[in-house]
Amino acid sequence: MWSNLTDPITNECKKYSISEQAAIGYVMIVVNVIASVAGTIGNFLVCIAVFTSSKMASSFHYFITSLAMADMLICGVDQPLLIALLYGRIHSECMKALFFAFRLIGNFACAISLLTLGLISVDRCLFVIRVCEYKNTMTMKKFVALVIVWTLSIVYSALRMTINKKITSYITVAGFGLGYITILLSYVVIFVQIRRHCRNQLLRDTESVEKNRNKVAIEQVEGRKERRFANTIILLLFVFSASWALLFYRRMTHPAEDYGIWYNIGRTVALSSSAFNPFLYCFMNSEYRKAFKRILLKVFTRVNKGYKKIS
Repeated sequence: MWSNLTDPITNECKKYSISEQAAIGYVMIVVNVIASVAGTIGNFLVCIAVFTSSKMASSFHYFITSLAMADMLICGVDQPLLIALLYGRIHSECMKALFFAFRLIGNFACAISLLTLGLISVDRCLFVIRVCEYKNTMTMKKFVALVIVWTLSIVYSALRMTINKKITSYITVAGFGLGYITILLSYVVIFVQIRRHCRNQLLRDTESVEKNRNKVAIEQVEGRKERRFANTIILLLFVFSASWALLFYRRMTHPAEDYGIWYNIGRTVALSSSAFNPFLYCFMNSEYRKAFKRILLKVFTRVNKGYKKIS
């Protein structure tokens, strides 16, 4: 009688166990710890930089904070849960409640990331082609769009946790495919428009350029800025795609399975990419480098003053 009650639970725990690959499990724990700490600090700095700098008042940077908040949720909450899960899997523990929380937060944050990337691409596309005097600032309509993104992410996460995994896995792949198409089409339009604008500048005669020197200089700066924004998002999309590739492959080929060593490796690689994004912002944009330097200098100055007072 007792064996009938315990066997199903024991079998399920064995299914999720990675005790035979304990060494790989501990390596994944170390990777997740490093990514969790670095990603939480880095993405927090991104949010502080945008909210404290007047030069980052554009909608692009505010949408970037949405990405940073999602990444901070992954690094600060979801990866610590994954660390605990991996330790439990090494010791063949089920940890169902922890696994549920991990999946719920992970699906929510992942949906925010992809939808925000799509929102940024559409925003830049509309700005570049100048539809109806489209503004570069953070308007109420754009704020509402951001709220819709977070609301849809909540709905997706709830569906993912309540509907059959196989069905929602296919929905996830379809949603990601639609998102990628939207992003790619938007940036094709952006690069074509920027290229056309540069060609039109070259066709202007010398007299016209002399008369409108300031205007031309401003347009050139704006063109370079848009190219930099576009390159940043394309690089983010490339990193996002590469890091999630293994997990998506598993979802396509084994949609009902969310266990095994390769699935956990896929999770680790996918979530760890969130720690890499702040470095991409700094690499592609000098404004973030200057803001990070300013924030860290203030922090170190205050810490140094506090240390001197204590001593």
